[in-house]
Amino acid sequence: MRLSIFTKYIAKNLLTLFAGVLGILTFVIFMNHFIRVMNMAMNYGTSWTWVASSLLNLVPDVFCLSAPMAFQIAILLTLTGMSEQGELIALRAAGFSFKEIVRPLAGCAVILSLVLIVLSNWVTPRSYQKVLNLRNEARSKITKVNLEPRTWIDLGDWTLYIEDLDPATNQAHKIQLIKKADSGALSTKVNANRGTVILTEQTIGLELHEGQMQRLKEDQSAFIAANFDAYTMHISLFHNNTRQFKVGEMTTTKLLRRMRTTPLEKQVRNEYRAEISMRNVMALSPLILLLVSCPIGFSLGKRTNKGWGMVCSVIIIFCFYLLMTLGVSIGKKVGFLAYAAPWLPVLVGAWTGYYLWKKRLNI
Repeated sequence: MRLSIFTKYIAKNLLTLFAGVLGILTFVIFMNHFIRVMNMAMNYGTSWTWVASSLLNLVPDVFCLSAPMAFQIAILLTLTGMSEQGELIALRAAGFSFKEIVRPLAGCAVILSLVLIVLSNWVTPRSYQKVLNLRNEARSKITKVNLEPRTWIDLGDWTLYIEDLDPATNQAHKIQLIKKADSGALSTKVNANRGTVILTEQTIGLELHEGQMQRLKEDQSAFIAANFDAYTMHISLFHNNTRQFKVGEMTTTKLLRRMRTTPLEKQVRNEYRAEISMRNVMALSPLILLLVSCPIGFSLGKRTNKGWGMVCSVIIIFCFYLLMTLGVSIGKKVGFLAYAAPWLPVLVGAWTGYYLWKKRLNI
């Protein structure tokens, strides 16, 4: 019974601090993405639906980055808070072992790691792919078009000029359209005395009357001109913009399948292997951070405040990510270490945790 009450008490303290720190870190990281998304929305004239979808698909990636750090900070803040109030000494005097004190913290770490395994290996890559598709869609769309009279309007391949336009009826007069070849030379020119211009989110529709079309061959060997009474054309507001797939947007299952079935360059194969290892290292980081943090938290005296817990957390997190970055870099360069090198922070963390626990239990 006493263990159950204690488990609920320490788990509640940990989860409360974890939620608070997670909210702060998520907000800070998310704001950086929010500013970038809003800048793209302003530059490319995207809709609010595009903005909301982009931000929503960024949530799993932000959570995977902020959750391990928040958990690490919450552990040391919990232990330093209990130490500051003399609760750790009281628990030890009441017969609680270090194992019993750590058990609820370890349970939370296991649950968080399981959640991160699913998110890092499958959910986050799919969400990241959606984000990249949305960005590519925004870049492929011509910046928001305003049909202003007596102004040359860039429509990608075409340039449009309208002398006069009635917004109520969409009737226009003195319409000119110019299309240039890849070399920059004039390719096609269309003139019309009057017509109708209809602007949608995807295209500009033109119903032209009493005009002329002129075309020049690419080698400039022939010039063609033709008059027309009526001519209809549509100009797409989207470019044919293709992009290369990135490693981060492929699920772990897809990466393994591509390595098994597709001939890949050595550098690409190393990158795939390092990416898979890095995802699982990030997912298991709460367990390693717990292993290192608990003996430090138990070693802090009663006079230690939560500020020292925060300082220790920052140092531990910095060292963990530094070692992981170093391991990933080595894995991408050295083929036979592609899988193993990213696990460097886990190995160092396990050894450090073992040393600290051994030193703590011998005191």
